Amino acid sequence: MGFAHIFLTLYILAFVGYGIWCGRNIKTLEDFALAGRNLTLPVLLGTLFASNVGGGTVVGWTGSFYFLGLDWWFTGIGALLALAAAAYILAERTRKLKQFTVPDLLKLRYGEKTRILGSIMIIIGDTALVCVQILAVSGILHAFLGVPPQTGMVLGASMFVSIAFFGGMVGVAFTDALQAVFIAVGLLLGAVLSVHYAGGLADIAAAVPGNFFTPFAHTPPLGALGNAISVFGTVAVWQSIIFSRTFAAKDPQTAKKGVLFLIPASAFAYVCVSLIGWSARAILGPGVAPAAVFGKVMTEVFPPFLAFILLAVVVSAILTTANSVLLSVGVNITRDVYHKILKPNASNEEQLKVNRYAVLVIGLVAMFMAMRMPDIIRALMFTYTMYAAALLVPIYGGYLWKRATSLGGFLSCLSGAAVALFYQYVLPIIPMAEAGGFTRLLRAMPAMLPALVISLGVFVIVSLMTPPPTASQLEVFDA
Repeated sequence: MGFAHIFLTLYILAFVGYGIWCGRNIKTLEDFALAGRNLTLPVLLGTLFASNVGGGTVVGWTGSFYFLGLDWWFTGIGALLALAAAAYILAERTRKLKQFTVPDLLKLRYGEKTRILGSIMIIIGDTALVCVQILAVSGILHAFLGVPPQTGMVLGASMFVSIAFFGGMVGVAFTDALQAVFIAVGLLLGAVLSVHYAGGLADIAAAVPGNFFTPFAHTPPLGALGNAISVFGTVAVWQSIIFSRTFAAKDPQTAKKGVLFLIPASAFAYVCVSLIGWSARAILGPGVAPAAVFGKVMTEVFPPFLAFILLAVVVSAILTTANSVLLSVGVNITRDVYHKILKPNASNEEQLKVNRYAVLVIGLVAMFMAMRMPDIIRALMFTYTMYAAALLVPIYGGYLWKRATSLGGFLSCLSGAAVALFYQYVLPIIPMAEAGGFTRLLRAMPAMLPALVISLGVFVIVSLMTPPPTASQLEVFDA
């Protein structure tokens, strides 16, 4: 235990210190939020990979593969398709537009109302995601080092805020690039050794249930489609992970290449966590809670020194995701609330100061949420369903279809969010005895399916019924 304390402490201090050192020359908001728009391809790919393969992937997906067998790969396919959509449709174009946030893109295409609505979705979702990262790192510190949960939350929030507050995107991107190598090597090592300890692929196949690798054995087709669409929608519009990086690339071509190269890199990570999850099912048998699978493999299967390495992988994944999200929500508050609404004439230096303190405040809010709401993960899943339902159609539709109008984009965003709210708060309180056939059909359907259908229908119908967009709104196509 003493070695674990020393190893993890030195590891965290090294990356926090390096992140702060990287940010020593920050002078402007563009330096802080987008690393001066100067990320090279290796650094861009590293920070994309480290942020995309976060604690949810390393811990959550391992447990999901353990529990659902082959069926969780439908979710992975949805994520990979979303990266392809972001790479081919928006990455290069959005970098040419030289904006800061996804709501900036909505403002260019649709106007101020849609930008404000998009900002609300992103700020709420990103704050909840920081809360979950704090809970995750607190759980790791408690399980392996005996740190009390609330102390772990304070330590986690302090780590996240320190790099983001002092280092900005420069510190986050360069520490991410270093940690990406560590995460990739750690996942590969974990996958190879998990399969080895399980006796090999043939023994895994013999030890798991007979239908474990049969499509739709654990998730019905409609549920698998809903999972795939949910993760597609989230990743495709994910400002804190995808678009904050493409905005920071040194040029449009680098932005597109970075997201394209992220596709095979992410597929590699998904293969590794699937092998760890499937091996865990063969070794541990059924009955382990999905969230505990990765930890059980580390503590009960691997030798201690390998467990320390994979522990650092998990901490790296959590650290990079939390830093990315903090920067994202800080920029939204600064650009979309303070600068656009409260003080339009704010200087660059003033915006930089507000952004830094926004990072600090959001970190504190997320920490108190974690202390008071340990079941925030359910709220997070709902938030990101609403996030994807509200933003996917207006963002991609607006950049693919010239006839889309301001009102069409705004009502599409609003209707998608309304359907997600209906699923979360109204549908569950309708008694089953009073539910008609249509209500029963809705309950059997994942929220993302009707949300996207209605959002898309409203988008098309309202756009066709309202005057065409202005010439300035169509300038996005010139990029």
